[in-house]
Amino acid sequence: MTILAANSNNWWETRAFVMAASMGKQSPVIVQFSYNSNIKVGGDPNTIWAPEGIYYSANAVVNGAKTNADWIAMEAEAWGADYVAVSLDHFKVPKFEPGKQYQTNATPLDYPVQVTEAMDFLRSSGLDRIADEVDDAAFQSYVNYLTSTEYQGFRADFMETVSIMDPAWGMIDTEGIPFVLDFAITKDFVMGVRVGLGNADMMMEAELGATGSSGDDIAYEPMRGAELDEFAALAAAFIDFTGAEGMAYDIGMKHAARAGETHPADEEKLETVQRTIIEKAGVYAAYAQHGGTGAAEVARGLVGKTNVNTAFLVAGSVARAQHFADNAEKVQTGDKNICGTNVETHIYLEALYNVCVERYQTTGSYETGDQVAEFLAQ
Repeated sequence: MTILAANSNNWWETRAFVMAASMGKQSPVIVQFSYNSNIKVGGDPNTIWAPEGIYYSANAVVNGAKTNADWIAMEAEAWGADYVAVSLDHFKVPKFEPGKQYQTNATPLDYPVQVTEAMDFLRSSGLDRIADEVDDAAFQSYVNYLTSTEYQGFRADFMETVSIMDPAWGMIDTEGIPFVLDFAITKDFVMGVRVGLGNADMMMEAELGATGSSGDDIAYEPMRGAELDEFAALAAAFIDFTGAEGMAYDIGMKHAARAGETHPADEEKLETVQRTIIEKAGVYAAYAQHGGTGAAEVARGLVGKTNVNTAFLVAGSVARAQHFADNAEKVQTGDKNICGTNVETHIYLEALYNVCVERYQTTGSYETGDQVAEFLAQ
């Protein structure tokens, strides 16, 4: 089976996911909170509308993490959902800009050594071509980035969020980051969690390469032959060097798929890469399928978790829009019954619940609580 990973952007989504997980024999679900959704819930005035003339003095990262952690714990207990896991999704590192004059800070970590170790490990893995792409200028730009106020501030935010939410899974989004720098960043975060926080329980998800978005006009081109073999060896080295337990890479999915838009999974690439990781790194690293909304199918078992976000946002918005369209005159005349809390607690919530159950059906994990309990007992 594959586990459904449902992204929550508000309290009602969280409730719908927990309700679906508690139904019947119960089902495992990973409820995901992104960096963006956390700071919006926390009230970051740069990400929400706020009137002019007021001053926001709180830490939105901390506020959002505490609020979402408390809410999902309450929901899981209230509905008796036994197999709900919290995940941090798309904590996107600051954009890397070659040649940028970063404002840097002194740090207790030796980042030049970390970049050098990444390059040396690639060479020891027979991936000299990738390591040799880093010249002296690139090397220095990587170090400047790693010691920058932007990167160090983001790193601190992630560690603080992990401390507060105690998630089962955490994802660092490194899309667009050069491979050697990605190796160094991911290991830095893994060590920050394992050593800095003393947390040996949270699964760390890393990203290698880019996963696209709907409408980006970049066609998916399958890798085959020597190109696929090199990427598979790179993925294995990535897991081996960084210590990440899960990973994402492009298999043809697109984030934010529109209605009716579907993408087939490149199962040959998925099988080749996952097998190579096991053979070369000696571990199973669960594959995280991003862009699950438009997935033509879920490669059950090959895909560890499938991330779904857009489908829930759209379903809730369509339900609201239809409700108001059907009752437009009553809305205009101020009918409280049409405009009241039932819009969220009934119309919106039910739509989210129904789509969540539909998405469960694609994973093979719906109402498998007995199997989960048996596995956990081992």
